[in-house]
Amino acid sequence: MRVPAALIFLPLVVAAQTPPRQVDRALRARVNEFFQYHVDGNFRKAYEMVAEDTKDYYFATQKVRFKSFKIENIKYSDHFTRAEVDISSERFVELPPPIRETVMPSRMKTTWKIENGKWVWYDLSRPTSITPMGPSDPNTLRSRGSSPAMPDVSPATMQARANAILKGNSAPDKSELVLPVDKTSSEQIVFHNGEQGSVKISLDSGARPAGLTAELDKTDLNAGENALIKIHFDPQNTTAPPARFTLRIIMEPFSKVFPITIRFAPHQPRP
Repeated sequence: MRVPAALIFLPLVVAAQTPPRQVDRALRARVNEFFQYHVDGNFRKAYEMVAEDTKDYYFATQKVRFKSFKIENIKYSDHFTRAEVDISSERFVELPPPIRETVMPSRMKTTWKIENGKWVWYDLSRPTSITPMGPSDPNTLRSRGSSPAMPDVSPATMQARANAILKGNSAPDKSELVLPVDKTSSEQIVFHNGEQGSVKISLDSGARPAGLTAELDKTDLNAGENALIKIHFDPQNTTAPPARFTLRIIMEPFSKVFPITIRFAPHQPRP
């Protein structure tokens, strides 16, 4: 009885395409973690899962928030060190007022590779790819009849969106404090994170006037959260402070600086 050669080699082909269980499990866990950060708006954590050759691109590009996502298919290559992962999702899309925001279903092909022993997302910059950053060539998608039309991602538009992100609504509740130069006193500043995702804030580490301390109650803020900066000045056994001092709040990953002017003046008792 003759057996076709194709049937003899079929088990070998199937075995060659089937990834080791631990490899597949590790990739699925990393993909789910990456896109869950895009659901939560925690882009700083997602940034840590981006390949080195794609970090600058991810940092500079407008981020996309998802309502939900699902892994549909995985195709491995290069001895299971690279993979294409097809994702179906519902993503938030900004629209002009009065709607402002809606949810749009989409499918995208994402690319992954192993870097330093872990799966990381990277960008191949294919003209027709849809990535977590949005479509790279919406004109091509429109010509193929995709509906609704994808957002404009021209360089001018992307720069305008980047400027809007950098401007944001994050700010301290005051930009100036007055402390008595001859009396122990304390003040506080509330910093609000108005970004769509999490940020990290810190105080500049430069020299401060003797007797002046400034402390943050927390450094990692999720969208909409506040941090408290406690300012304390004790003039005892110190040299006279300068007339004014600038304390700077630094917000990452945008490298934005918020200056707080602290002025020292003689204590004025209330009448």
